[in-house]
Amino acid sequence: MSQRILVLLLITTITYGQKQMAITIDDLPTVSKAYNTPETQQALTQRLLTHLRTYQVPAIGFVIGSFLQTDNKPNPNKLKLLSMWLDAGLELGNHTFAHKDYNLVSFETMKADVIGGEQAVKKWMEERGKSLRYFRHPYLRRGDTPEKKDSLEAFLKHRGYREAPVTIDNSDWLFSRAYDHALLLGDTALVNSIGQQYVRYMGDCVAYYEAQSDSLFGRPIPQTLLIHANSINADFLGALLAQLKQRGYTFVSLDQALTDSAYSSEDHFCKKGGISWLHRWALTQGKKGTFFNGEPEVPTAIDELANRKL
Repeated sequence: MSQRILVLLLITTITYGQKQMAITIDDLPTVSKAYNTPETQQALTQRLLTHLRTYQVPAIGFVIGSFLQTDNKPNPNKLKLLSMWLDAGLELGNHTFAHKDYNLVSFETMKADVIGGEQAVKKWMEERGKSLRYFRHPYLRRGDTPEKKDSLEAFLKHRGYREAPVTIDNSDWLFSRAYDHALLLGDTALVNSIGQQYVRYMGDCVAYYEAQSDSLFGRPIPQTLLIHANSINADFLGALLAQLKQRGYTFVSLDQALTDSAYSSEDHFCKKGGISWLHRWALTQGKKGTFFNGEPEVPTAIDELANRKL
């Protein structure tokens, strides 16, 4: 092999190994039909944290305030789950109180939902010397008119938040609904099959959005991955993180990922969809049609099982 080829291979290897990803996890403390007791929710949380610790992932978790309550009162068991996250050295962010869809409510209603999310954890966070710095939009919807988008953006900035973007969007929640059904049916073979399909699907999503960022910016950017604190990630996040390591990723904080200039790109998207920031930036730049082709789809069997009534 010539010296020139060896140099090119070395450069490729170095570049590939420099890929970065921030892992962001929504719907804390947990969202699971199968793990729905204090004991199983604690086990779910512990498994998630073990995966993150094993792969040295500085993840951030986004809390839904109403998930911390039972009968409109704080639930100590749910707060204990958040304590586990903070004890592991991870950050928490605000995902609103009731996860309302901004397309379906007024700006004033969304303001109240943001503030409600703060109030659900503020005192408890302050006692631990922590604060909420990041906000994650429910359904990734920032506003379906310029007025709503601009109003919420200004309000969040005024309250000291930075909006948490997502470049790698996916349907892990749909896989997890199917996975919960398989768990509740006690079908071990189906459970394992769904988990394996999930890891392959997520790999396809990462490859797709890598290509999107290469096309849009002409280079790799630090990616931000959205997943949820659900059943399938409790069991298969380790396999997913191992796959990402094999693809050359190192895991970084959201703070670090957002230092990349790509995250300063203009976003004028004001339609109904909740979409990846890569697609927001692409649409703002006038990209059309074939640019967006090839996004991975959830297998029909997974979708049908996820929506089946037990």
